Amino acid sequence: MRSKGAHAGPSLNRRNLLALGGGLAAAGTLAACGSPEEDADTASGGLEWDADAQQYVMEEDIASGKKALKVWFETDYEAEAAIAAFVEAFPGVKVEYELVPKNDAVEKMTTAAEAGKGADVYMSFYDQLARAIDQGVAAPLGEYDAVLKSRMSETFTGVVSGGEDNSMHAVPITTESIALFYNKTLLKQLTGSDAPATTWEEIKTLAAEYNDASKNQWTVQFTPGEIYHAYSILSATGWQLYPDLDPAKPNFDDPKLLAALDYYAGLREIFDVPAADATEENIRQEFSAGTVPYAINGPWAFADADAGAEANGFEYGVTVLPSVAGGEPASSFAGMHTAVVSGHTAYPAAARVFANFLASDKGAAVLYATTGQIPALNADLLAGIEGLSEDPHVAGIVEQSAQADLIPQVPEYFWEVGNALAVDVWDSLSSTADAQTKAVDTYNELHGL
Repeated sequence: MRSKGAHAGPSLNRRNLLALGGGLAAAGTLAACGSPEEDADTASGGLEWDADAQQYVMEEDIASGKKALKVWFETDYEAEAAIAAFVEAFPGVKVEYELVPKNDAVEKMTTAAEAGKGADVYMSFYDQLARAIDQGVAAPLGEYDAVLKSRMSETFTGVVSGGEDNSMHAVPITTESIALFYNKTLLKQLTGSDAPATTWEEIKTLAAEYNDASKNQWTVQFTPGEIYHAYSILSATGWQLYPDLDPAKPNFDDPKLLAALDYYAGLREIFDVPAADATEENIRQEFSAGTVPYAINGPWAFADADAGAEANGFEYGVTVLPSVAGGEPASSFAGMHTAVVSGHTAYPAAARVFANFLASDKGAAVLYATTGQIPALNADLLAGIEGLSEDPHVAGIVEQSAQADLIPQVPEYFWEVGNALAVDVWDSLSSTADAQTKAVDTYNELHGL
């Protein structure tokens, strides 16, 4: 399941569809779900493909504007911007939208499809895809499969692919991950160089000189009580989460985790703050004040960091998360928004054209300009998006996303167990061995309910 971006090996392919139980089988038997659209379209059969334009030819009712394509978005501004750009690219086409939260879309589509209603295309999260396939409300993308795989990292396309032909069942739209923020100006003053650390050992060396607990002055800040942040450090030491993609086996009993937890506990000496006090809000504020060399955060912190840099006269950068000496590249959890073609759409060609458009150069540019979210495209394509290529901080998020683990489709109680493990170790509520045993027992108990 772990990705190493350009250095990905076999582990990357195990993440296909990220279906921890059931989804891959569902992908392979999608036609058996009885979706009307699927009967007419296997791969590209039944639809006309324009090889020169690299597009499906839309159904006449949609192309002429006689009928409207129906799509679901989460916000008005995102829907209006995307539809306006699509209609400009395909004059005469009509598109109607409804507001549906991404997290509710699959469930609502399932109910609507049973009543012969619903959207032709809807926005969702990638970790909802296995359920969408199980319910017959996610169709394979046909010829767009090859088009999209040429424009995106396998980190993104692999997680929405499955079945015997490893076909994509959703279009990756945007992605996000945490990364290492660093204050170039402050580092230059402290070390003579504005280059960021690549390992925690380098951060420890600076901390020995810069930290001052009496002033609450720390070299690095992050949220140590959340597995979302702790995982990057644990993974850098060699521990893997769900190595077999089995929800019953999160790998909490791996001996490598004990060594990883020992290392994690040792970082308390360079950021000696209780887990409850190290909140994401505090970290954003402290880094924006210009007195913290390093912070771990995500693109949602750009606005505060930009304002702080301007107000306090410093320059900052964003890069991949630090590894440990002799360790692995640090993985992180990443999120990804997707566009899904309904398995029940009456307009399978037009629906695919719309979904694919959102990942085109024009579609990605519009969504970035409207939402600020980073398109799930290759770096060379991102460079051509107005505004994004001029943003010096996006590249670090993109680079970290390429070696990230998309948030697995795991039970909600994983986060409960993982967060408790991080707090127990960080705050020394128990020994690392006892904390690990507690995590194993608690997870097994919750999984068995």
